[in-house]
Amino acid sequence: MKKRAPLQWHYILSIGVSLLSAFMQLRAVLDLKSGNYDDCMASFIASYLLMLVVVIYLYLSSDHFSQKSFRNNQEKITYSRIAFSLASDYESVFYLDSEDGSYVEYGVGSKNDDSLTVISSGKDFYTDAIKNISEKIFEGDVEDVMKVVNKKRLLEAYKNHEVIHHEYRLVKDNKVLYYNLKVTEGQYPDNKFIIIGVKNVDAEKRAKLKAAQAVERSITFGQIANALASRYEVLYYIDLETDEYDEFSSSASYSKLHIGSHGKDFFGESQRNMIHDIYDEDYPMLAQMMDRDYFISMLDNLGQLSVTYRLLIDGKPEYVELRAVHPKGDPKHVIVGVVNINERMVREEELSRKLDNVVNMANRDALTGVKNKRAYDAMEQDINNEMSNQKKPVFAIAVCDLNNLKVVNDSQGHAAGDEYIREACRMVCRVFKHSPVYRVGGDEFVVIMRGEDYDNRKALIQELRTQVDINREEGRVVVACGMSEYQPETDWSLSDVFERADQEMYKNKKLLKKALS
Repeated sequence: MKKRAPLQWHYILSIGVSLLSAFMQLRAVLDLKSGNYDDCMASFIASYLLMLVVVIYLYLSSDHFSQKSFRNNQEKITYSRIAFSLASDYESVFYLDSEDGSYVEYGVGSKNDDSLTVISSGKDFYTDAIKNISEKIFEGDVEDVMKVVNKKRLLEAYKNHEVIHHEYRLVKDNKVLYYNLKVTEGQYPDNKFIIIGVKNVDAEKRAKLKAAQAVERSITFGQIANALASRYEVLYYIDLETDEYDEFSSSASYSKLHIGSHGKDFFGESQRNMIHDIYDEDYPMLAQMMDRDYFISMLDNLGQLSVTYRLLIDGKPEYVELRAVHPKGDPKHVIVGVVNINERMVREEELSRKLDNVVNMANRDALTGVKNKRAYDAMEQDINNEMSNQKKPVFAIAVCDLNNLKVVNDSQGHAAGDEYIREACRMVCRVFKHSPVYRVGGDEFVVIMRGEDYDNRKALIQELRTQVDINREEGRVVVACGMSEYQPETDWSLSDVFERADQEMYKNKKLLKKALS
């Protein structure tokens, strides 16, 4: 049986008032018959007032019920439209009041329950949206989503009857998922609402991306192969959003994978492989370069990267050069190519050695093998530069001059004179064994003392003079010497130090000549 609807309390009240009004009319009739005109008039007025109250009350009640009925119908329409939207795979639907900014978010309760559930609601959609976007949207998409889901843009779309579609990424359970946002204007009787549908399109999007990448790889493979044939040993095409990569190689020695193979983690695999594949001396530098954040930062700042290192090929180190660049107009990918430059580097190193030999020969004294006047001039310029830059270098100069060279040349010949010079040079080099010795004239040598020899400078000068005294008694080579230290407060150039040492040398020379007479 159909259950009977309970009698509404307002109907009971109306019936009671109506009965009271009828009673008042009956009393008025009785008062009229009995001649109580005043009481009769009062009863009639009271009865009519009661009837008026009943009529007004019923009118208002019927209006209330009609409004409630309309709201119930409107709510049914709203729910039916939300259900229709959700049936199109929308995860949730926002009903946003365009007038006051309040909203309700509806969704399906669970996978096994198709009933609608209020997920959230609030009085200020725009403020709540900013918070949710900052917390849940993938960092790289926050700015773009903010441009869509803001009061000015949504009201503009609502006013112009515009439909907005926007794709973005959402971080959910530490996973990045693709979502689609659809904004539409509500239809009558919901036309004051802005309806925002949120749909999970991750599976569909990733399938499309995978298909597009496969097509792209097939298109670019021919171009990459041509480049490899002429220039690159191995080339990588890297997706910076996922770190996935494709490897193309024309050389089995350089390829860790097969031609056109696909990898999941370019930077992680590079760090693991280089422990075994990179020459030990170059490993720290390349490990830093191939750190993902450092690599991307340097590439973005410089526009391109180039680094030379040694790769172990069949157990032997060979020079290679890594070059990285973004494809034109595509900051989300990077191309990394590796070029073998070992032959070129070997040639350059050989050329450098030959140049060093040439320069060294040009700076060496042919007779003694020590540095010559040309090398001394270059050294003097370097020290003068240090002084001008207020670096205050710590050094001392010893000036040595041979006695009796002219006598040896005249009496024994120039061959004996040359040997006299060589013997003097060997003696100076033995004493100042940690310092460069320069032959700056036919019979003059200069020593620049730094470090250990500088610390022992006075003892070394005394050692040289002691050896000279022994040589003088034995009729062997005699060398006069003088020494002076650099004084930052008074010396403006190396020549100031040289002049004092030269004066000390002449004093010693006079003493030696005096001792012979």
